[in-house]
Amino acid sequence: MTVNRNRKRFDWEAIERDYRTGRYSLAQLSDMHGPSRSQISKQASKGEWKRDLTGPVQQRTRDKVVRGTLSDEALAALDGDDRAIVEEAATYNAAVVKGHRSQLERWRGITDRYADLLEEQVSKGKIDVQIKTGDVVEVDVPLDYIGKSLSAGTQALERVVRMERESYGLDLEDDDKPAEQHLSDEELDAKIIAMQKKLGEQ
Repeated sequence: MTVNRNRKRFDWEAIERDYRTGRYSLAQLSDMHGPSRSQISKQASKGEWKRDLTGPVQQRTRDKVVRGTLSDEALAALDGDDRAIVEEAATYNAAVVKGHRSQLERWRGITDRYADLLEEQVSKGKIDVQIKTGDVVEVDVPLDYIGKSLSAGTQALERVVRMERESYGLDLEDDDKPAEQHLSDEELDAKIIAMQKKLGEQ
């Protein structure tokens, strides 16, 4: 019986796990685990290992997007200097963000005027409506009109505020996640017990 010495010498299960992450090149895997690149490639082909390329694809996409903001002339002038390319792309992106902020200021103004108009109508208790004959008449403010207007106004404001906070970097990535998500199992159990005890005392 022929023994495959390579399989006994190397931890192929660990190599396969690292290979499948898609984070390492064959050269890196060779340095980490010992087999040559050709051995790893052969074993991967034989075992039909598949790489998870999600991360590398996303990173490459971001690289292409950043470079895509610059003209061919700009890239040529920067002559492959990554720091200069990053600075140029950041300058371009900053200009884009400033444009977004200017637009957001306009939308905030519109929502403010909308709120002022609705407040005036509610305070007055009357609105002007056009009837089928084409005439404009004054009627009491319908409750369903107020409800729909409040809903539309608050939704519009919520969107503007959210986009403003994103544009100005006011929110951290984890701000919208519940605080309990960062607790350990023991801390979460202790918090549940404390809440149950408090409810029992009421």
